[in-house]
Amino acid sequence: MCGRSGASAYGCGLTGYASYPTCCLVDSCSGELAVKVVHILHAVLLALFLAPMKLFAWTNGELLIWMDSERAMGLAPIAQKFEHDLGIKVTVSTPEKITDSFPIAAQAGNGPDIVVWAHDKVGEWADAGVIAPIEVSASFSRKFFPTVWQAVLHRESIWGYPISLEAVTLIYNRNLLTGPPPTDLSQLLSISQKIKDKNPGVIPILWDYSSPFYSWGILSSAGAYVFAKTGTDYDLHDIGVASPRAIDGLNQIVGLINAGVLPRSVSYSMTEELMNQGKLAMTISGPWAWSNLVKNGIDFALAPVPGVNGNAGRPFIGVSVAYLNRSSPNHDLAQEFLEHFLLTDQGLATINRAKPIGLPALISSYEMMAKDNALLREFKSAIDQGQIMPNIPEMGRFFTAVGAGLEIATEGRASPEAALREAAANLRSR
Repeated sequence: MCGRSGASAYGCGLTGYASYPTCCLVDSCSGELAVKVVHILHAVLLALFLAPMKLFAWTNGELLIWMDSERAMGLAPIAQKFEHDLGIKVTVSTPEKITDSFPIAAQAGNGPDIVVWAHDKVGEWADAGVIAPIEVSASFSRKFFPTVWQAVLHRESIWGYPISLEAVTLIYNRNLLTGPPPTDLSQLLSISQKIKDKNPGVIPILWDYSSPFYSWGILSSAGAYVFAKTGTDYDLHDIGVASPRAIDGLNQIVGLINAGVLPRSVSYSMTEELMNQGKLAMTISGPWAWSNLVKNGIDFALAPVPGVNGNAGRPFIGVSVAYLNRSSPNHDLAQEFLEHFLLTDQGLATINRAKPIGLPALISSYEMMAKDNALLREFKSAIDQGQIMPNIPEMGRFFTAVGAGLEIATEGRASPEAALREAAANLRSR
């Protein structure tokens, strides 16, 4: 959720904050003096980190929620209703760099009662002891799509409340793509030519193909996998990013570049700008792109990510999660707020109006929203093909290694086979 949603941007390094490496700072000290130096440095670092952002510690009997600024406005009416009905104040804050500041604050006994972020932090924050496991009844659990509980399951415990699901899909301009959307990369050559013939100057398809987040669904459709699944955990020694089928998938992406269907270089901002201007017929992106398309009057629809060799694309699914700060004294209030105010049909509809949340985790909310929303129904069909992104800290290494591999292969600096084998070796060597 380090999300990109920014995707969270799923893909930066994941670092635990179990302790400060203060030993290297006190080599010349000993005994009681060394301990005092450690404590002083710890306090100074926390003060410098937290004070400029005006972040406040939790207050017994009140709720403090941290989340990204884009969706905070949607939470405000729910917070107001909670305060009106129960007389309990709820403050919604949007600090920068939440994934950095939350672990530090939580380990110091500060920070929010609830933090909302993508599920990619489950393993790291659970292992660091900064979030609390939760217990949900069977009746409550059944209200949600079963997939979402996989996202918050770690070491046999559940570590947060799922809010919504996101994944990338094929987004296409209905005025530029008149036939059915492609289901396989092999169709793109002929479809691209037809689009160019009918709409000179329009780019048929473009996506950030050097990003694992956007291209993984294609490689996965060919048979690639990150780490082999072992029950509810992963085998970190069984790495599938350089399997023969994964190599075949990347070969097909590079083939589109060599054929001139895709350019030699690309950026996400370029694809978004062209799509919003009506100069791009198809892209691969997520719900975070919908609002600008609507603002710019683009008549668009969704379809599953194209796969290879007749297989459906299988993109990563990200789940937005409400986590409980382990050191908060307000777990009972947080549970009441989340289970009876936010995670309700009315609550999820409220935050969705502020900014599309993707697919609501609550089945009844999806059914209510989808009745008159073809886009959401198309999104559900696409997301049904996806796979929950692993919630373990090692995913940071995956995005770094595979991102480098995709980049050197698509730029022609190495063959797809050599690039992915190097990525797999980098994953194994750490």
